[in-house]
Amino acid sequence: MPTENISSSNAEGGDVSALFPELTRDDVLSCAFSAWYSKLRHVTFKSVVIKPLDSYFIEYLGSDGIVLPGDDEAPKFGNRLEDDDGSDWSDYDENDSDEKPKMTVNIDAVAAEIRQAISDLGGKVFPRMNWSAPTDASWMSCDKTLQCRNLSEVLTLLKSSDKITEDIDGSSFISRDEMGEWEHELVLRQWCNLFPSMEFRCFVREHELVAISQIEMQHYEFLDSMKDDIDSKITELFEGHVREAIDPENYCFDVYITQESGRTYVMDVKPWSAKVDSCLYLWQEILELKEGEALGLRLFPSSIDGMRHYSNKYAANQFPKDIACEGLQTSIVEFIQKMAIQQANEDGAQSD
Repeated sequence: MPTENISSSNAEGGDVSALFPELTRDDVLSCAFSAWYSKLRHVTFKSVVIKPLDSYFIEYLGSDGIVLPGDDEAPKFGNRLEDDDGSDWSDYDENDSDEKPKMTVNIDAVAAEIRQAISDLGGKVFPRMNWSAPTDASWMSCDKTLQCRNLSEVLTLLKSSDKITEDIDGSSFISRDEMGEWEHELVLRQWCNLFPSMEFRCFVREHELVAISQIEMQHYEFLDSMKDDIDSKITELFEGHVREAIDPENYCFDVYITQESGRTYVMDVKPWSAKVDSCLYLWQEILELKEGEALGLRLFPSSIDGMRHYSNKYAANQFPKDIACEGLQTSIVEFIQKMAIQQANEDGAQSD
């Protein structure tokens, strides 16, 4: 569900971080999952929030290596192990029993809550913490999703993710010193098979929706005819629910629109930060908007082959994402800007 962060460079290659207003601790805490979930429960996916997390569990997540509870099922991640009698997770040489990795802390209490939440949510969940999901650990899954069906799968993804490490440390968006103390939370979301084509990122500046972008770096022809409807549905969601639920005046939120019913769901809320992917916009475009201006909805253009440059959503797990994505993002934005100027000139010529 959630997407990756990318570099904060603008089209000229400079750093746009200085253009952002100072991000405060309260801004970051207001975008933590539990801060907005209760207010938007009726327009988002069913979830279970486990908090407070005891210090032993946080210590376990921060420890080196992946040691799983010995009494739990091995990670399956889809059908990876269902037809396999052996696995790297559970098979040990009987003569090496003394060398098996062992749990050094007791996480039984949290483990029980995780198992119960998985059961309550239908047997399949998507894990995350306060601000981040372990999208950088998707390589652990054979189908590159974060679908989990048991405790071991949840723990494996959490412990394999650098994003979760930053989340636990509190340094995802501001420094650890600025964050001070806060309450860690583990979130298990009901698993849904979402179409990436219907995911959109929305940018709210001074409590106004100023831009909407398709998230997936690929052209979908059917979206072109839906553009006005998508814009209308997201604006209605923002005006009717999101605006009053989120405290900061500047933030981003992600939306999913179901293809059959057209219902809109809030997927995530993110702080107004250069660390957040601006998708088909450059942050500079958004930050330099004047009062009352808006950029509307931007879709991936058909004239650019995104798949040649950006092979998949989690390409950052295989090589530096700024190499794969930043150049593509800039070329897309420049292309869209040139097409807008050309269209304006043509419209002007016709009116003359």
